[in-house]
Amino acid sequence: MSERHGVVVGVDGSTDSDQALYWAAAEAVRRRTTLTVLTTYDVTTVPGSAGYGIGPDAMRDEATVVVGRAAERLAKAREECAGQVPEADDISWETVRGSAAGVLVEHSATSALLVVGRRGLNAFDRVVLGSVSAVLSARARGPVAIVPFDPVAAATACPGDVVGAVWRVAAAVDFDDHLERVLDIAFEEAQHAGVPLLLVHALHSEFIAGPYAMDTAWVHEYAEEATARLHDELSRWEQKYPTVPTTIEMARGSIVDVLTRRLSRHDLVVVGGRPHAPILGRIFRSDADRLGRDVECPILVAHEQR
Repeated sequence: MSERHGVVVGVDGSTDSDQALYWAAAEAVRRRTTLTVLTTYDVTTVPGSAGYGIGPDAMRDEATVVVGRAAERLAKAREECAGQVPEADDISWETVRGSAAGVLVEHSATSALLVVGRRGLNAFDRVVLGSVSAVLSARARGPVAIVPFDPVAAATACPGDVVGAVWRVAAAVDFDDHLERVLDIAFEEAQHAGVPLLLVHALHSEFIAGPYAMDTAWVHEYAEEATARLHDELSRWEQKYPTVPTTIEMARGSIVDVLTRRLSRHDLVVVGGRPHAPILGRIFRSDADRLGRDVECPILVAHEQR
């Protein structure tokens, strides 16, 4: 995984992005790498826009204010939450002109990890308007973490204590969805955080015909073969990460439902990142997109760097 730009977090001044900011800062500390705080501004192409105070200079000034407030929050968190924010020399600040989704997709290609907050759009708004997190879940060019709003963290005096904590890493294991990439990132994250790793492989009932098929010998045989295959696959990862305690779980049902039942707000879940058209992802809800909207913990989509 490239460390050229360390952890990059997109901020826009919202409460969602504030929590993503704290989580990204804690992640940069866990990884012992740099943090880049980035905000964007786009200029509306309307006649006379500058006359109404929304021209390029005004938009850039507003974006600069967002970055300044983020700097103040991190400086305060560094004093109050020891060990959860990188030193000032390890943080850089960027204000970039362009659409948020487009700029962040480009940055995802050269960052070790891109972090964004999750907006609570309803289904209709999400299809028509889209959201930055949904676009990145579908089209990022590198790994991206989506951090949901956490009301408990919002109510604490030190949000980083809650938002930044990772007690367990869980990974959705799919043999057809960048398995090696998912395992690499999941083991690395577990090692960085010093926490155990749970690997979950789900067998969906839709792939098996018949109302009682889930209890057939074929299903049990498949589960045994999949478990054996996972253990074989894990042998080299366990040699590389000998200090990470690992558990394998086979479950029945969709991977989204299975993980949603098992995850808590202090987990970090890693899933594969099949690229797909953003609009299709939002309408049909890919696993990564559904998890990114439904679970209460951060989700890391393991897009390959490209």
